[in-house]
Amino acid sequence: MDENGKNLCKSSAFPILMFNYKNQSAQQQQQFQPVSCIKCDIVFNFPLGKDDFLGHLFLAHRLVIADVEEIAFLEEYLEYWQKEFKYHEFEEYCTTMLLDQLPDGTFSKNEKYYLLSDILPKDRELRNKLTEKRLETVLSQHQYELTDRNFQRECLYCRDVISGLRSTYIEHLFSKHFLQLGKPENLVFIDEMIAKVANNLEKLICLYCEKVFKDRATLKEHMRKKGHKRVNPNNRSYDKYFLENYRSTTQVHDKKHLSYPQKRKQKLTNKNQDGETSCPLKDDESIDFKQNIIHHSEEDSDSDWSDWNGESLQTLTCLYCTEQCKDFTIFKQHVLAKHSLDFDDCLKGLNFYQRIKMVNYVRRQTCLHRCVTCNRRFEDNNELLQHLGKETHYGVGGQKQWDKPEYFFPTYEDDGLLCLLDDNPNDDIDDTVVRIISEETVANINKDAEKLSLENFNFL
Repeated sequence: MDENGKNLCKSSAFPILMFNYKNQSAQQQQQFQPVSCIKCDIVFNFPLGKDDFLGHLFLAHRLVIADVEEIAFLEEYLEYWQKEFKYHEFEEYCTTMLLDQLPDGTFSKNEKYYLLSDILPKDRELRNKLTEKRLETVLSQHQYELTDRNFQRECLYCRDVISGLRSTYIEHLFSKHFLQLGKPENLVFIDEMIAKVANNLEKLICLYCEKVFKDRATLKEHMRKKGHKRVNPNNRSYDKYFLENYRSTTQVHDKKHLSYPQKRKQKLTNKNQDGETSCPLKDDESIDFKQNIIHHSEEDSDSDWSDWNGESLQTLTCLYCTEQCKDFTIFKQHVLAKHSLDFDDCLKGLNFYQRIKMVNYVRRQTCLHRCVTCNRRFEDNNELLQHLGKETHYGVGGQKQWDKPEYFFPTYEDDGLLCLLDDNPNDDIDDTVVRIISEETVANINKDAEKLSLENFNFL
């Protein structure tokens, strides 16, 4: 390696990794954040010292923080409670429990322990604010990575330098080398993820089974034959790179971060005698990874699409009443005729995320029997509808009302209307404009078609 940490070996299986190890180590050191105990002056370095910190809270102060893995920006959470407990005792905020043992496990009668959880309204409000802050940060980063064209990096396998969008780099890894990192639209913190994958390959670690090999050639052959060119779905350290895991804090740890269906993963993998996960083999011989993809695609086609029925579409429920429609056009006609709402006009000028938040806001208000305009609450939906009609408050509210991170999440499960809110590039095109195709172009197309006609083939 040279002084910048680049691999100059041309014959290696993974040549030239384009990140600076010295700079990376410096960045990791900068990420260490000192965090003081919320009750005493002992300092721990996060994130490496997080487990020691939690152990110290239990052993020294008998305090347990509930669902600590689901807390966004844990450092800020602890800093808040450090200020609170500076002048208050645990009993004022925490749930007190009596256990018949000491922290070291020895028997003792009626020992007090404390639980800090979101049962406390103040704690729940703090957790929700931190979750919203994290969601805003992640979505901002995700949008930046989708649109930033200044990305440039050498491929992990070949010497091609990919410039432009990060999605181009991810697609190159899959199309040229069959390395599956996920769909670009589902990923976030892509630079960090690529650096992590590159670091594992440099250390001769298989991405999927995470075994260590003696050289790059053996690792490359193993990953190709076993179909291990994808990250380990059970390695929780990859969770932060998949946007799905930020959707809901109550579902983060119940969902897999990869886009493989559970049934498909069971078909893709089997266990051999040494416990190594591998793809099914044909005639006891190793098959190429590309053939695996084709084979499993055919299996997915049978298992995942065989029960598809084109006529069984989701019904669209009205934004205000219980009317259900099977067609989007009928839905728009209904809300215009019954509720004087031009739905297409409400969507103009809004991007996909804004449309999602707007619909979820109206759904939430209707569910709570609140007016979307004046926020007045009623006893039931009938009173709400009477108010909306009498005061002509049918609408979607102002942008300040619905443009909030909390409305990224749907009010109802499987809301079919949300699937129809994609950005339409033809929204602003005038229907009265007539498009004219050049006759010369049509003529050239016809000539090319004549050349390919059966009449011009000489049969033997």
